[in-house]
Amino acid sequence: MTNALNRRQFIQLGTGSVVVVGLGGCDRRTSSRAVSEAVPTSTDVVGSTATAPTFDATSPPPTASAAPLPVGAAFGGRRLVVVQLNGGNDLLNTLPPADGRYHDLRPTLAIPDADIVALAGVDDAGLHPSLAGLARFWDAGRLAVIRGIGFEVPNRSHFVSMDRWWRADQLTRPGWLGRVLDELAEEPPPLFATALGSGAPLLNGRLVQPTVITSPGSFQWVDIQPAWLTAMGDGGDDLAGIARHAFQRTVQAVTDFAEITGRATTSDDLPTREGGATIAEGLSVAAQLLAADAGTQLVVVSASGFDTHANQLPEHAALLADVAAGIDAFFDSIEATGLADDVLLVVTSEFGRRAAENGSGGCDHGAGGLSLAFGHGVRGGMFGEVDLADLLDGDVRPTVAPQALLTRCLDWLGVDAGHILGARDDSLDLLLA
Repeated sequence: MTNALNRRQFIQLGTGSVVVVGLGGCDRRTSSRAVSEAVPTSTDVVGSTATAPTFDATSPPPTASAAPLPVGAAFGGRRLVVVQLNGGNDLLNTLPPADGRYHDLRPTLAIPDADIVALAGVDDAGLHPSLAGLARFWDAGRLAVIRGIGFEVPNRSHFVSMDRWWRADQLTRPGWLGRVLDELAEEPPPLFATALGSGAPLLNGRLVQPTVITSPGSFQWVDIQPAWLTAMGDGGDDLAGIARHAFQRTVQAVTDFAEITGRATTSDDLPTREGGATIAEGLSVAAQLLAADAGTQLVVVSASGFDTHANQLPEHAALLADVAAGIDAFFDSIEATGLADDVLLVVTSEFGRRAAENGSGGCDHGAGGLSLAFGHGVRGGMFGEVDLADLLDGDVRPTVAPQALLTRCLDWLGVDAGHILGARDDSLDLLLA
């Protein structure tokens, strides 16, 4: 007897499960858009997790776009890479201000003035010395620094703040890039939207899920054919048919990834820390994916460790050195492959740290944070502000809304930002065109 669950019912079974694929089974009927959903299992793929979205399934979906995006021409060939610094990266030590109050607030943690990397034309801030390698992007006009970014009414909870970033502050909606994936007119390649590191709920759609690779060296098959799958009946829309299609796409994702990166077996020597691979490791893989003929156009690279409540000076210096090395090598790679004109890379974190240091050699959760944007299409410069004379309950006051950055990311992709986000925020003049 065939179990004829439909796809929307089937994906609901996967809540809280480990999922084998990023962009799973699709509706094989001829239609104007694909319906892609992930299939739950717990034994079949190591290194691939894409947890089911946690949005309220009873909330109405956004109005359908008038013109679904053909996959082959999606985004006009442009790519977007999002680097997430999970934990709450410290704005003030990443971009030390030339303000005596900074040293007063952080008598032991402030970066010495002599060590701050100057930015041409900027007299009120500079870069942490670990980010010295990124000054070349500033000098070339290809780095935008967005300081004081954060929600007008901040929340110091990691979980709440990260969720607000992922969902563009609409907590009953799926991820803001997941909404874009749901608008595609057809099923995209398995690695079209890929997350590297500790996951990427911003890529979770209502119908489409990304491929999530928590450890590049262990993204491989362990058991490809579970007994429960072969016991099911045939048919395009029954449970087994859905599962078979999803498994086929997972096999394709693993195969494509192994061919692109040369990682056919597990590796024990990957540079890792809490949350998976380092930023540099993730960006190295991202550059390989973008350069390969695998259709990858959206990549999220993330790593944890930025929750610097204690021992901040050495730990933060090492974290920022990883970020700088990763970005530097990433752009060297895509320049060599001729993709530099088509890539926008943005760096985000859920919030900044408090303006004053704590008693443990660190800083606690704050409000206004820092984002960076890199690329040939970026209008280089300093955006937002930091005013240590006008703090918000001891935090840097948010002066740039995250929606402003997300609007420009969607503009870069040629997507209707108003439709995806619910409303545009044009306050950040970040792109040249």
